[in-house]
Amino acid sequence: MPDDEHVPSGRLKRLSRLAYLTARTTGDLLASQARRKLTGEGPSSDDLRKAGERILSTLGELKGAALKLGQALAMDPDALPEEARAVVAKLLSQAPQRMEFAQVSEVVRSELGQEPDALFAAFEREPLAAASLGQVHAATLHDGREVVVKVQYPGVDKALDSDLKNAGVLVRGFALTGETLDQRPYYDELRASLLRELDYRAEAEQAEAYRKAAARYPELVVPEVIADRSAGKVLCLTRLRGQQLLEVIEAKLPEAERFRVARLMLFAIWGPFYAARLVHADPHPGNFLVLPDGRLGVLDYGATKLLSEQFAATYRHFLDENAAGRAHPDVGPWLKKAGFRFLGDDEEDAFEFCQKMADIVQRPIQQEVFDFGEDAIIRNLKDVFRASPGVALRIKPPTEALLFYRSAAGLAQDLRLLKARGNFRAVLQEIQERGRA
Repeated sequence: MPDDEHVPSGRLKRLSRLAYLTARTTGDLLASQARRKLTGEGPSSDDLRKAGERILSTLGELKGAALKLGQALAMDPDALPEEARAVVAKLLSQAPQRMEFAQVSEVVRSELGQEPDALFAAFEREPLAAASLGQVHAATLHDGREVVVKVQYPGVDKALDSDLKNAGVLVRGFALTGETLDQRPYYDELRASLLRELDYRAEAEQAEAYRKAAARYPELVVPEVIADRSAGKVLCLTRLRGQQLLEVIEAKLPEAERFRVARLMLFAIWGPFYAARLVHADPHPGNFLVLPDGRLGVLDYGATKLLSEQFAATYRHFLDENAAGRAHPDVGPWLKKAGFRFLGDDEEDAFEFCQKMADIVQRPIQQEVFDFGEDAIIRNLKDVFRASPGVALRIKPPTEALLFYRSAAGLAQDLRLLKARGNFRAVLQEIQERGRA
């Protein structure tokens, strides 16, 4: 790896590391199961912990899209056994193989023209957090304000490009089989979104757009961008101090407090959408802080998405119906209005599939008190897909739906991890009322 890079970027090297990780982890767990077959036990906690540590180490070294995959695994309670997921959950706030301060200083100097010690009254050498594209350092401005400085890993742009090219080979191969398996438009949408996250100037603009969209929610706090200390690969924001959502989840707080935090999470995702068609499409627990005054700090705006009015109008309609306590009985035709295409000759089969999915998603408004910790929404959605994959693959949402569903699914996973229980219909009514104010 060149001295000016921090992340392995060769396509074959990254692909081989992932293949090795998969084979080694799967093989170890199968061997563990075989050893315990006589006792009827599965893999031990120690085996699962070691598997999680291996995943954490490998994906943490690779970073880029590979580390984002690890974050997704850590959010999904069904993706990994609990012991392994608990280790991989560290990906939400930190990663191994952090940058040396000399590399951090070089990136800052290259982007802003001066060393960190000249630009800031104080700049912490050790990072507060390390994630998929960069790491975050605490600092203090000369006027005394506390800030955080996100510095992009050298070489992560090449690594991300390698991951996307590897994925693109598979996507193009499936496309050759016909329109049903052609996922190129969604690949292009995801690729554009991930590459946009490399541009911290764009993220600064998206943070300000989110701030405006969330103006009716004083319970939410958006950090202020420090423009003269930000550039393409360096982003400076006012510092928010609080408890990460992951810590809140692990604290197993009383039901009332968990629902209070869940209400703020719904505000953070559905509020800006309802008011301004804007979604925060990366709602993993590392991007939310519960502040000492009870408000919710919202972080990381690299993956926000402004949706078209055609698409947003349909889902605002669904939210209106849900806020009124009505499960929508006819989602297929409405999805068609939103830009969905239904391939094949039997559109009714596709409509029936969509209705089954919608009936599951609308469960939280069917009762006064809903328990995300006990319900299996995500698992049941996967089951419906597995039961009718042919029908599912012939349904083609508009490409903008990709980040919208990433936002909605991420919120659902957060609420499940939080074990939130309460009247979610009432929260939707609040969002509806503020959106119309």
